[in-house]
Amino acid sequence: MTLGDVAARGAGTTLATQGVRALLQLLSVVVLTRLLAPEDFGLIAMVTAVIGIAELVRDFGLSSAAVQARTVSQAERSQLFWLNLALGTGCALLAVACTPLIRSAYDEPRLDGIVLALSCVFVLSGAATQYRADLTRRLEFRALAAIDILAQATGLVVAIAAALAGAGFWAIVAQQLTSAGVGLLHAGLRAHWLPGRPRRSVPVTRFLRFGRGLLGTQLVHYAVKNVDNLALGVYAGAGPLGLYSRAYQLLMAPLNMINAPMTRVALPVLSRVQDDDEVFARYVSKVQVVGCLLTATVLATAAGLSRPLVLLLFGERWVEVAPVFAVLAVGGVFRSVSQIGFWIYLARGVPGAQLRLSLAMGPVMVGLILAGLPWGPVGVAAGHSVAYLLMWVATLVHVGRAARVDSRPLFRQALRSMLLVSAPCGVAAWLGASVAGPPLAQLAAGGDLAGAVALLVTAAVPAVRRDVTTAWSFGRRAVGRT
Repeated sequence: MTLGDVAARGAGTTLATQGVRALLQLLSVVVLTRLLAPEDFGLIAMVTAVIGIAELVRDFGLSSAAVQARTVSQAERSQLFWLNLALGTGCALLAVACTPLIRSAYDEPRLDGIVLALSCVFVLSGAATQYRADLTRRLEFRALAAIDILAQATGLVVAIAAALAGAGFWAIVAQQLTSAGVGLLHAGLRAHWLPGRPRRSVPVTRFLRFGRGLLGTQLVHYAVKNVDNLALGVYAGAGPLGLYSRAYQLLMAPLNMINAPMTRVALPVLSRVQDDDEVFARYVSKVQVVGCLLTATVLATAAGLSRPLVLLLFGERWVEVAPVFAVLAVGGVFRSVSQIGFWIYLARGVPGAQLRLSLAMGPVMVGLILAGLPWGPVGVAAGHSVAYLLMWVATLVHVGRAARVDSRPLFRQALRSMLLVSAPCGVAAWLGASVAGPPLAQLAAGGDLAGAVALLVTAAVPAVRRDVTTAWSFGRRAVGRT
């Protein structure tokens, strides 16, 4: 089996199981949204917007460093395990120590217990980091998918039971703790190794050097992704933040369904061909075609269907989520297609270049998001979307020079997919959903019209037809057909 077949099979496995995960995530969003109040989600979002940064520090980029490295010895793997565990424990203690500051910033005493409970997740995730990295490095995509599904399903069952029992926001806390614990247990069992004792004689400098650059980039991205929650929580309170967080979670369902598994497959595969420019460019191009035609088109269509989608999933009480979600989904299109730059930076081993770009663009993106605050959740969502449009353009321009990749074909292909497929499908979905009737009928009409437009464009435009053929070929290989 060629590396291309391995990539396709891995993507097929992870996309299939990610479909199950996406359904679980959607079920979680829908059921918990109907059982809990906007304020409950707002309280959790207040905490995670602040202490969630510790999740990045806990990893320190060492999981990606272990995946990208050409070789990793047993002693290095053990050393990295203890390092991630120490980082996770330290982050948990720091989060607890910052509890008074978090409470004062929001003027909300109920946050104390939430911070204490969620800080335990950092310890559990720290212990699981290198187990998951080892499975990824070995291309054990089925094992990783099974772990994720089991952890997510168990957490959801616990959360629903707690919500039905009247636990309120504690149901969401229980969900996160359960998922992290189950994930650690099964990752350790599937990896089939135990860490040796830490040794000073085993250097891990090369991993730390790689991780340091990646961590810096992730910290900047974290600030950009969470400044909306932090600012809305302080500016408007838990209620509006709860509405925004529901729209954001609905956005992340299709993003996580496609981008997360594609990242899991793309990084180890691209890392293996990083020294062959021609093969590397060919793999990058094919991965982007699949991502653009899937993720961008799904998000554009979802934006057009926002109102009936929210009414059907959440009910009339949450109708204010619809315009927020529609605007966020437009930005999600650019967020999804910019993922290709992230893969290239890491696979080529130049996280420092990515960090420099993030440091330059981060303040611009934060400024755009904060500029929307006076208009509430919709204004913040608009700033979010404009920020990711600019970031996508800057990423493709910069990565071409920094990672020795001709980014012009990537620009052309992405624009072709967005302008000729994604945007028309989004407009068609909106027109179809404008017909009078119940939400389910509006969804069906909008979805059918978007599908018809996609078929028409594919038949009429040869370049789009070639892209669809590439994606179809990849899909056939993903299920084991040549």
